[in-house]
Amino acid sequence: MIAVKKLLEIHILKDDKFQKEVTFLMDLKHPNIVRFIGYCAESRWEVLQVNGKKYVMVEMPRRLLCFEYLHNKSLDKYISAESYGLGWHMRYKIIRGIS
Repeated sequence: MIAVKKLLEIHILKDDKFQKEVTFLMDLKHPNIVRFIGYCAESRWEVLQVNGKKYVMVEMPRRLLCFEYLHNKSLDKYISAESYGLGWHMRYKIIRGIS
C-alpha cells in the first residue's frame, strides 16, 4: 500500500524545481522518515475563458508524489496535537531524531 500526495495546482513547482525535489526525495534515506516510492508528472491542456470574453489554452500540470504508507497519523499531527500530551522537550527529541 502507498500514500499519494497530490500537489495543488497553485503549489506546483516548475519542471526543473520539481525534478530537483524528486531527486532529493529519491536520495533521502533515514529510518525516521517515510520512504519515497515514486512520482507522476503529467500535463493536460484545457480551454479557459478569460474575463468572460476570449478563450485561451492553458497547460494544467498534475504532480503526484508516492510514499510508503504508514498506518498511523502523520508526524506533524502527532507532535502538534495537545491531546497527545507531549512536552516541548519530547517534541524536540522527536524532531531532532529525524534531522
